[in-house]
Parts: sequence; structure tokens; C-alpha cells
Amino acid sequence: MKILNASQLADLDSYTCDEQAISSWELMERAAGLAYEAVKTRLKSTSQQIKVLAGPGNNGGDGLAIAYFLAADGYDVDVLLVNFTSSRSDDNQKNLVRLKNKSKCDIRDFEKDTELPEINSGDLVIDAIFGVGLNRSMPDFVQELAKHVTKSSAYTICIDVPSGMYLDQSPGKNEEVFKSNLTLTFQTPKLSFYLPDYSRFVGKVKIIDIGLSQKRLSEISSEFNFVDLAFAKKLYQSRSRFSHKGTYGHAVLIGGSQLMLGSVILSSKSCMRSGVGKTSVLMPSRGHLALIQHLPEAMLIENTSEEFISYQELDFKADAIGIGIGIGTSESALKALEAWLDKSTSPFVIDADALNLIAKHKDLQDKTRPGTLDEQAHKKSILTPHPGELERLVGGWKDDFEKLEKLKDFSKQLDVVVLAKDAYSLCVYRDEVFVNSSGNSGMATAGSGDVLTGLLTGLLAQGYSSLDAGVLGMFLHGLAGDMAAKETSEESLLASDISTYLGHSFSKLKD
Repeated sequence: MKILNASQLADLDSYTCDEQAISSWELMERAAGLAYEAVKTRLKSTSQQIKVLAGPGNNGGDGLAIAYFLAADGYDVDVLLVNFTSSRSDDNQKNLVRLKNKSKCDIRDFEKDTELPEINSGDLVIDAIFGVGLNRSMPDFVQELAKHVTKSSAYTICIDVPSGMYLDQSPGKNEEVFKSNLTLTFQTPKLSFYLPDYSRFVGKVKIIDIGLSQKRLSEISSEFNFVDLAFAKKLYQSRSRFSHKGTYGHAVLIGGSQLMLGSVILSSKSCMRSGVGKTSVLMPSRGHLALIQHLPEAMLIENTSEEFISYQELDFKADAIGIGIGIGTSESALKALEAWLDKSTSPFVIDADALNLIAKHKDLQDKTRPGTLDEQAHKKSILTPHPGELERLVGGWKDDFEKLEKLKDFSKQLDVVVLAKDAYSLCVYRDEVFVNSSGNSGMATAGSGDVLTGLLTGLLAQGYSSLDAGVLGMFLHGLAGDMAAKETSEESLLASDISTYLGHSFSKLKD
């Protein structure tokens, strides 16, 4: 699913009207009708007090239409006309005239010097003041209204986007944004929904298909994509009945130190659950027995050190190598990492301590390219930093949009795929950005990243391109976490639960 900017969304609306021979008001009526049906599911009774806050533009026009539908069905609706300008869009004006003539709504003006309305905690507030075209700060009196609504604790539904949200920049330090319990957005997701700077404003998001032109949507080029189940299904490679373990690649996992052996076991287990044919593990020798006990399917690579990893020339060709989990940042770990990056021609999944070493020793960064396979565009290394590791790699950022630019620049500089882990992880290759839809707060637990590393290494070893492995692995990992959390709760979720539910997430790709 593509994520579009404001001008692309306007173009899509206009094209749809021409293609379907409908007016912009008829399209508004369709969108508002579908939003109304979603609003109704959140209403407790026809006696619940509903406050519709409508601006003078087309977002306000949606709100006025929703108010009309609510009133026609017998709901108790008050409409506040938030007049930050004296002019109204044509469609907004049409809906206002209809509302005044054909409903019994209480309609009042709200302007700069108007007293703030009474809003109670049991009310339902519909925010339809500013839409996706916002390009400046909301007027101060509208920001005061936003604070007033938040303070009331009323259930708030925002239409298309919370008023005050920009599509292409973060809010200023002192800017207010309407705090939504539910955002009903039209046709496509909006990038800002999934960035930390807006996390406290968005609430739950429901994407409403309003029948915009699929032909035009397919023609519009966007560097941002939203990864949901339908998207993941397109990346999935089904298995052949006539195949064997050699068909699905040989993955190697390199990690662990004397006090960090569990990370390797977690990663190895998820790698085996990725569908890979074979998994070999290089870890400190003191952990060998534990690995065999927990995962007899894995094969061990001899390691001369009991406590740390070392370089060991392989007597087979690794299709992908995952490195960094639990290795520490000692001089021994640095030498081992440098040797593996220098001498291997396989693509890497680079995580955890390996990322910290690369951030500290900049000369290692160029070595992340997979040797002689560098010219094969489908075999790039995948780096998987969490926010702290990412900052060490690319430096700090003033807001999420600057972070995105730094991510893209870093990917171009090293010619690698970067999977930036977060509440909504981002998988980036050059100018392409894939925003993940799966996952939950229960996955903020030790070992979750180790499970992801194993999964990515297994997918990469099977022949998925680095970008496809990153995007698919990111989604499957989050989906497994979601399914596990339904059984265990987010609070009780363990990283090993994520690995256990990987099979269930793969099954969803075949439904």
C-alpha cells in the first residue's frame, strides 16, 4: 500500500472524480458516509452527546456531512464551526446549508474570542478542522481548543488526520495537535501516523477505502510503502514439493560471548523456523552443549575460544551470515568481526554489538559490502539497529523526518539495507522506505532483536533479495509477536514466544 503526500492525494481525488464522472461533493459524500458508519460503531447510545468540530475547508465539509448523517439517525449532535478564515470551500458551504435546513443540530461559531465549549468526559468529539493540506501552525485559539478537548478526556475521533498534523514535517516544540483515540483516514495510510514524534496524537488508525482510482494509484510513484499482510503476501516465495534441504540455503550465525549465550540460541531457533535448509552456528565453545540441547537441528562450527567468537574459515559456502548478537565490544570481538567482514563474500545481517563496533570504528563500514557479490543488487547486507544503535551509526537528528533522510543517506553511502527497529520499524534501501504495520509493545523485551536477526538471515539464505528479506522478515516478526501477545499478553511476552509463533505468521501468508 503506497503512502502519499498531500499533492499526490489531491491529484488522486481529482483523477477519481474525472474517471468516475462524479463531483468533488459526491466524492466527499461517499467518504463521509463511510466514516459515519465507522463512527456509529463507537457510539454507546443515541443519547450520547456528540460534538463535531468543523473547519471551513474540505475536512470540515466531511465533518458537516457526518453531522448530518448522525442527526438524521436521531443522534444528539452539536456542531462547532471553527472559523479560522472567513471563506469556505464550495463543498463545505453546500454541506453547511444542508445541515442548517434539514437537521435540528445546534450549530455555533467558534472564533478567536469565543469562549471554549463545554465538553464532558462522556461526550464523543469528532475533529474535522484541518486535513492533510496543513502547511502552517494552527491558529492559537484552535490550539487552545485542542488542549481543551484533550483535558476533557472525551473520546475523540479525527477525520483523515488529527488536526495540527503535518504530512511532511514534525510538529514544532510548542505546537498542539488534536489527540485522537481513533483516526479514520481515507484510502491510504499517512506517514506521520507511524513516526515517534506523532505517537501520542494518533491513537488507533482505521483506513477507509473510499473507492479512489486504482489505476491512478498504480501510476503514482511513491518512495514510501506501508507493509501489511496483503503486501507481505506478494513477497512470499512458496515452497516446491520437489525440493530438499539444499534448495533452501545454508545460513550461518556468529555470536555470543561468555555471558551472552542465550542470544545465539534464540537467533538460531528463529533462523531454523524461517524455512532455511540448514543452519550452522559459530559461538563460544562453552555454549555448544546448551545449543544442542535447545536446538538439535542446528550444526556447530568449531570455535577455538571457550568465551569469545573468532574467525574460522568455512569448508562450505554460506548463503547468508548473521553476525553480532551477544559478541560484546572487546578487542577480541573487534578482530573477529573485522576478519569475517574482510574474508567472507556472503551477504551479512549485522546486528547488536557488531553495529556498535562499526559505529565506533568507521573503517569497518565499507567492509559491510558482501565482497565479490557486491555487484549483485539482490545481495546487499542488512543492518538492524535499534534507535540507540542507529544514533551511534548516523548521528543525532532533530526530528523524525531528518532521521529518515539520514537513514536514506546512510543506506546510499554503504549500499546496504537498513532495518531501523522501532514501534513501527522502517526498512530502507536508498530512497525506498517500507513502514511496518505489525508488532506491539510487548516486543520491547530482551532477545526480540536476536529473533529478528535469525529470521532475516534465514530468509536471505533462501534466496530472497536483501530488501525483500528485510521487509518480509520485519512484518513476519511483528505478526508473530502480535499473535503471541494475544495468547500471553503484551506484558508477559518473551522473545522465545515470538520465535514459537513464526510458524503461525507464515501460515497467514498462505490464507
